[in-house]
Amino acid sequence: MDSVPGGSSSLEATASEQSHLKPSGNTAIKCLKCEKVYIFPADRDDCLAHLYLEHRLVIADVEDIAMLEEYLQFWEKQFQDHEFEQYCTTMFLDQLPDGTYAKNEKYYLLCDILPQDYELRQSLKEQRLKSALERHHYELTDRNFSKDCLFCRTVIKGLRADYLDHLFDKHFLLVGKPEKLVYVDELLNQLEKNLNRLICLFCEKTFKDRPTLKEHMRKKGHKRINPNRKEYDKYFLINYNRGSQPQQSRQGHQKRQTSRRKCSNSTVEKEGSVDFDKHFARQDSDGEHDSDWSDWAGDDEAEGNSFKCLYCPHLDNQFADLKQHMNEIHHLDFEMETKSLNFYERVKIVNYVRRQICMLRCVSCDLQFDEFDLLEEHMTQELHCGIGRRLNWDKPEFFFPYMENDGLLCVLDDTGADEEEMDMVRIISEDSMAEINKDAERLSLENFKL
Repeated sequence: MDSVPGGSSSLEATASEQSHLKPSGNTAIKCLKCEKVYIFPADRDDCLAHLYLEHRLVIADVEDIAMLEEYLQFWEKQFQDHEFEQYCTTMFLDQLPDGTYAKNEKYYLLCDILPQDYELRQSLKEQRLKSALERHHYELTDRNFSKDCLFCRTVIKGLRADYLDHLFDKHFLLVGKPEKLVYVDELLNQLEKNLNRLICLFCEKTFKDRPTLKEHMRKKGHKRINPNRKEYDKYFLINYNRGSQPQQSRQGHQKRQTSRRKCSNSTVEKEGSVDFDKHFARQDSDGEHDSDWSDWAGDDEAEGNSFKCLYCPHLDNQFADLKQHMNEIHHLDFEMETKSLNFYERVKIVNYVRRQICMLRCVSCDLQFDEFDLLEEHMTQELHCGIGRRLNWDKPEFFFPYMENDGLLCVLDDTGADEEEMDMVRIISEDSMAEINKDAERLSLENFKL
């Protein structure tokens, strides 16, 4: 593979230029090498097939590319003046694109081994995350929302959270928690479209009339969207910061899902129809029929959290004991170090330190080690058990918890008085961990005036 013409500066300029080209609906995408044009997202697969069959170009890990339209637009400009060989890895296979045997046929692989491609993919991922967080913040705070209910004639005005609560409280429809959803308007429009076409929201079967559809969804517990449908991934904020899943892990997950569906189908066949109201009723509904927020954790789970030290495997049941441990063993006064920081900055610091320790990198000097014992010895001797430089941790990616069920994130709001945040609007969740995730996912509230 030859050296890549141009540098990172041209990449950044082009990526910055394309950051404003946010596809909304249909987008015309020109082939990377010829004049053929495809309309995305409908013609996405046809475009990729054309690149392979006509130009013998394969784009690696295409499913993991954050904004495929912008990605193709960028490379279409590059290939106007350059051949595939200058950017792509050349491969020789003993077959034609249609599978017919042939000797030493040349193909091209465009992948992130190329530094320019890697930077582009990372840049697009960050742009998509930033756009999603901005939209998420807007949807949580915008009070000008107004929409007719999907089932009744009620018009809900105010917050989108009020609309989702109405769907759940009055019609037992489980869409998702407001603090974990994004592009809610588009999601609701899609659900409305399916209901108008008499399509079940979960299994997507079509029924003859609306009463039959409603009875089916009630009895089968289908008053919710199907989490296994990839089309819904864009509406859940957690998917915007999730790395690619290894193939083996994905296959294992699919097998487990298939096994569960078989067991579920077997149970239904034996016991008949499942009464949604009976099996999914909330315990605090005083006999009222309701559905189940299966992903909401109870108060006991929040209280049962343990607190893991930022710098070693030490665990404590009380946050005060953990602070004392870090002060005595690691010479870090966490409250003093973060006293001048607001809640969101403390979230970033905790997630940044967790990541550094997991990757066996020093928090302060970013030095890489092969073993945890060597890292711990270095940080102790050099007094590097700190919080790192702002330049390293003040990034949107550290809004998201790095460690699952991190109890330390649940108590950050109690470590200091955020007087600057007293005038900010917060939507309070019943689940403390959900609240932490919701607040952390809001993009740098200090940059917004509510």
